[in-house]
Formats: sequence, structure tokens, C-alpha cells
Amino acid sequence: MRDEMRVAATIENVRPISDFIRRAGRHLRLPDEVLFDIDLAVEEASTNIVRHAYGPGQVGDIRVRVETVDDDLLITFTDWGRPFEADAAYLAVDVPLEVRAEGGMGVLLMHELMDDVTRTTSSVPGGPNVLRLVKHVGRRCASC
Repeated sequence: MRDEMRVAATIENVRPISDFIRRAGRHLRLPDEVLFDIDLAVEEASTNIVRHAYGPGQVGDIRVRVETVDDDLLITFTDWGRPFEADAAYLAVDVPLEVRAEGGMGVLLMHELMDDVTRTTSSVPGGPNVLRLVKHVGRRCASC
């Protein structure tokens, strides 16, 4: 199975992106608790791109690809906005909330909910930034 969509990076398109991924999960007959985890991670990723990749008054696109490879569900987000750079301190799970800098909890949530999260950022302005979420789902559908 492989499908993709490309939409404007607006808050109104967060729900359609989640619906797109949820349909793929239902096609694969994923359990509700797995779909819930994936949905939270997808909403967080989409919202982060909408809020942080493009500047005020600047609208760009988000491309979302969903595919199965072996026993994995891969969800790949691509944007062409400002790259997101998270250092190790930003992603540390052992930092108490009281001393944590604002932000970063959604990134941690994605790492907790998914089996693998990787980011590749462009070194040139306007180049593609790629966020890949992976969930191990096992073989779910013989025709997928």
C-alpha cells in the first residue's frame, strides 16, 4: 500500500491529514489503540509544520505519504519551510516539566507513540525537510 496527499500547511488541513492516515490504518485493519497512537503523532507532526515551518503570512505545502514496507507503516511528512533542529536537551525525557524550556513536549510524544522518528532537514532555504514516523504493525493485509 502506498498513497500520498499534498495540502496547504494550514491549521484547517490538520484534520484532513489525520483522516487520510486513519483511512490507511483502517484499510490495514489496525487495532483502535494503535490507530489512536498514530493519530496523536500525526496531529502533532502536522501542527508543528503548520506553526513552525512557515513564517507569519507565508503559506507553504505539506506532502504526506503513507506506505507499508515489510511489517512497518511509514508516514512521511515533507515541507519546504524553515528546518526544525532539535538538540539532545530538547528531546531529553528526564528533564522535569518545571525546568523544561517551552515547547518540545509534542516531539517527545511522537517519539513515545511511534517506534521510530527521524528528521532530515535541508541545508538550503526552501529545500525539503522530511519527518518520518514508523509504526511496526506486522502483516495486516495480504493485498496491501
